[in-house]
Amino acid sequence: MKRWVLVLTERGSDREGKRRRIAALLVVLGGLIGSWGVGSVLASDPIGYGVPIWPFADTADRAENALLASVVPTVRSGLPLNHAGVEVLRRTSAYGSAFWTLKLQVDGETRCREVAVGLNVSSRRVDCA
Repeated sequence: MKRWVLVLTERGSDREGKRRRIAALLVVLGGLIGSWGVGSVLASDPIGYGVPIWPFADTADRAENALLASVVPTVRSGLPLNHAGVEVLRRTSAYGSAFWTLKLQVDGETRCREVAVGLNVSSRRVDCA
């Protein structure tokens, strides 16, 4: 006994399917490249961008962030800084903000960071000169 199955398909070319697959591939590829680009920028200065977490920051970055967090209240108050592992290289104030250039000893490394303290606290890596 034979059974016949009727399959209804739309005849024509498979161009639309190919176009959809190519478009999906390009979207995924663009997402991967974009994620890599954003990740590499964040990894260049994770503390300055506010992401001292694992995929972007290593142990020295996290230790630097902890040291910086302990120093910021002193910088904000304008008091002299007496903290082990931190040396003040420069101190200026302009436009209602205090700018401190700090030399930090973190995990056997020497790092310098300029800290701007106004309404918000921001920082960036600078050369130790």
